[in-house]
Amino acid sequence: MERNILTVKGLLRSPSFSFLLRTLVAAGLLYGLSLYIDAAAVVASLRTADPSLLAAGFLLVAANTGVHFLRWRYLLRLVSPDVSNAEVLTSLLVGFTAGFFTPAQVGEFAGRIASSPGVRRSRIVGMTLIDKAYLLAATVLTGVPSLALFVSLFYPGQWNSAYSAGIILFATAVVALASFPERSIGLLRRLPERVRSHRFFSIFGVMEDGFRDLHGRVTFLYSLALYAVIALQFALFINAFEPVAADVSVIGSFSVYFVKAVILPVSIGDLGVRESASVFFFAKYGVSAAAAFNASLCMFLANILLPSAAGALLVLRLRGR
Repeated sequence: MERNILTVKGLLRSPSFSFLLRTLVAAGLLYGLSLYIDAAAVVASLRTADPSLLAAGFLLVAANTGVHFLRWRYLLRLVSPDVSNAEVLTSLLVGFTAGFFTPAQVGEFAGRIASSPGVRRSRIVGMTLIDKAYLLAATVLTGVPSLALFVSLFYPGQWNSAYSAGIILFATAVVALASFPERSIGLLRRLPERVRSHRFFSIFGVMEDGFRDLHGRVTFLYSLALYAVIALQFALFINAFEPVAADVSVIGSFSVYFVKAVILPVSIGDLGVRESASVFFFAKYGVSAAAAFNASLCMFLANILLPSAAGALLVLRLRGR
């Protein structure tokens, strides 16, 4: 009996089982969408898509990856000033690939560690946590106001004018925390010594020792620039399938990415989650489900699948590590 329990636990912890499970969830979500969306309309939308806008959207993969690269190079050079551009790019793309196959993209930590053997693991983990924290801050800052506008427009009965003041205060707090990280990091010094002496706490040492307010502001600007690229990319893709006003595409894309961020990572590459959210939000603005679905799928192909595939080619060079 005990052996069976251990076998089941081992299976549940297996990366292959996790990948298979999340792939099945993604397939299930996409199948559920297929019951709601007319497949013929999806195909027709693809056939009549504007090729120039599609090409422009896919060309922005370079801008999207470029901003990711600049953010990660900036952070990595705070702990390893001599790291080369090639090493930064390898670390970034291998991280994409490892994150694609793991829940909540936790494999990104291992991917970045494996591709940066000359940097202490704790420093890479610490900087990756900062990287993710600032990306989350940008997601919240763009997504919460967009979601608030959506609710006030389509669910006025659930909206209260007092919420606007709360959102402004919340957004101000996010900007302040992101712009003045030293105030927050100072709280780490107040933790009990027995906590600070733990081996796990070493990953926070990089935050205490080498991350200042200026670094926080630069990283935050990079994160906001990334969301500007995402908004433009989504606008190009969705207009390739159906004309959509600029404000609708921006509010819709920010709402989609916020919801995607707060939902548990139940599917591979958030496939199905992003598409479901896209169909829901854009349908309220009068955009066809087929156009919203196709645009979201293009975002997955451009920003998730292509960088992960590029990183997979580099993984072969790191097998020895």
